[in-house]
Amino acid sequence: MTSTVILDEKQFELLQRYVGMLETIEEALTYVTDSFKEIEKTEGDRVLADVFESFGQVSESNELIKALFEKSPEVVSVLSRFKQVIDQTMKLDGHLGESNIKEEIVKGKLSPAFSAWKLEIDRVLKPLLNN
Repeated sequence: MTSTVILDEKQFELLQRYVGMLETIEEALTYVTDSFKEIEKTEGDRVLADVFESFGQVSESNELIKALFEKSPEVVSVLSRFKQVIDQTMKLDGHLGESNIKEEIVKGKLSPAFSAWKLEIDRVLKPLLNN
């Protein structure tokens, strides 16, 4: 159980923006996944590049949020599991020009890893935003 954390206004806004950013990334990954099959979705590669860039922001934000929740081991643990998403991202290294491999990794590994991690984040952080 997450110990009670009282957030000040800046911390609350940080968490709100963070959760919003994760939702945007999830939507972007859905677009990229769909772009493999839907010809009209022509921005898949650009959106995927944006996702990679966003992962850097997530990693930076995770460090700030870990410091905020240092007394909440469950939150720190879930934030630390973002490394599993990064591990899946690294599997794309050298394969971005290979459509079939890229599709397999994004659809079969990266997107599911991100979605599973985001569910955990939502479980531990969203209750703090509803107080």
